[in-house]
Amino acid sequence: MHQVGARELRHRLRHYLAQVEAGEGFEVTLFGRPVAHLGPAITDRQTLDRLMVERKVTPPTNPDTRRLPTAVPATTGTTATEALLLERRGDRR
Repeated sequence: MHQVGARELRHRLRHYLAQVEAGEGFEVTLFGRPVAHLGPAITDRQTLDRLMVERKVTPPTNPDTRRLPTAVPATTGTTATEALLLERRGDRR
């Protein structure tokens, strides 16, 4: 990873951001001391792929969502939060 000083980064920010957009990363230094990393933003898809590689999440066995059951409509006319608050108000502990 290349190093870039804070002053150089400030003066040529567009240049370095273009390189980051192209996929390159930099270590930002302040008085020769590393203080930050500048690199491409991680998208949600990249995060999901990384978590699957780390086996922290498992991929769906069938990604086809057309066969899922239809949502059941609410019959009480209140939201879950309202129902919870009503339940708690009725409980006089």
